[in-house]
Amino acid sequence: MILRPTGIAGLDEILGGFPKPSTILVAGTAGVGKTMFVLESLSNVAEEESTLYIPITSRRDDFTRVFPSVHESVGIHPIDRLSVERDPLSALIEIENAIASSSADRIAIDPITPLGSAFPEQERRRFIGTFDSMTHEWDAITLVTGELTGAEIHTSIISHFMDGILHLSYDEDKRCLLRNIKTIKTSNSANDRAQSNIHRFCISSNGIRVFPHLTDGATHPDLSVRMPIGVPDLDRMLDGGIPETYSVLLSGSPGTGKTVFGMRFVYESLKNRKACVIVSFNESPDQMIAYAMRFGWVLQKYVDCDLLKFVHLTEKISMDEHLWHIKSAIESTGASSILFDGISDMKTAFCGSVRVDEYLNSLTRYLKHKGITSLFTDEVRDAPTSRMPAADISFLADGIISFEYLRKGAEMQKTILILKMRGIDHSRRIQEYRITDHGIEIAEVDNCNIP
Repeated sequence: MILRPTGIAGLDEILGGFPKPSTILVAGTAGVGKTMFVLESLSNVAEEESTLYIPITSRRDDFTRVFPSVHESVGIHPIDRLSVERDPLSALIEIENAIASSSADRIAIDPITPLGSAFPEQERRRFIGTFDSMTHEWDAITLVTGELTGAEIHTSIISHFMDGILHLSYDEDKRCLLRNIKTIKTSNSANDRAQSNIHRFCISSNGIRVFPHLTDGATHPDLSVRMPIGVPDLDRMLDGGIPETYSVLLSGSPGTGKTVFGMRFVYESLKNRKACVIVSFNESPDQMIAYAMRFGWVLQKYVDCDLLKFVHLTEKISMDEHLWHIKSAIESTGASSILFDGISDMKTAFCGSVRVDEYLNSLTRYLKHKGITSLFTDEVRDAPTSRMPAADISFLADGIISFEYLRKGAEMQKTILILKMRGIDHSRRIQEYRITDHGIEIAEVDNCNIP
């Protein structure tokens, strides 16, 4: 079995490719993107393969005008839908002749559901069986679209003859559309894990992109390898810094400087020529770069040399798409560390329902698998009752550093406490710190008078 690229960005990571020869059904209701899907597949392989698009349609439009992104070398052979419904056998012969004359390696018939639709069930089964026999003789990848709901796929005669079935659908959110692709059937035994998996995809001016789930695996951190934060007193409290590949939660009240500590960690890594990614929700990259300049931390030069990349939302997207942007930034820079600024801002940043624990679990497992050290900031609103962050977040972290205000006479002082750091002998003292124009200063233990 030969696997060929699907022509859909991200889909090869899930399926491994389309087997050649094979017949793939791309099913779904009207408006889910079936036509764009098959045209994208044809266009993206058109320079390496001979391609043919056969639309069964009642429109007389010029398809290159309606779909301007179609590659110029994709052959187009429209067939009148009314003729197909009246005389399906003649339509089948026309399809056969068009394919034979083109010698196409990849074919799309859009849609297949009108073929033989007027026949009784048994006769239509024989008709579709004839079509199936023809596809085996073409020695091509044949994509067919079908106007079918999820329930109809399992009962449709067409489905029984397909080597693979992809179901496209969408969920409506208040302000955006969440598109899904589900692998119902595949002939590629090497990708059984794709069975019944649902992934998000998007349609944009750049085409179609599917967002595979993040991969992970077993990790064995070396506690002797440390990533310094860049604040000497804090690094001493951590017995040398954060163990490599650890995920550390910076948790505390608003205004305690969690982001400043995170940016100091990023700057320290960049100074050591280790690439970083910053994920932010509220602050734009320009704002964060300008804020860092207050402390003399020049981030722009690292952006310019591709050692630092930002992932910043400018519109609502799905969580899977956001994870893909993070993965893309990590892979393009070879990042060894990441600052994720604003767990508490996530719930309003994404389309659809948000499961913060599932998202963070997937992300942290991926980061460990890639050998990346990560810092996450989280805002705790009810800090006076407890320094411990929410349980559904804290259990994901290898370490937790808490930042709080404590009253000291007529003033409020900022304090830091390392609540946990697995496997290392860290300080367990509450200490005072200050954020000045020169950076972060932590008071000596003996001089820190805390009630």
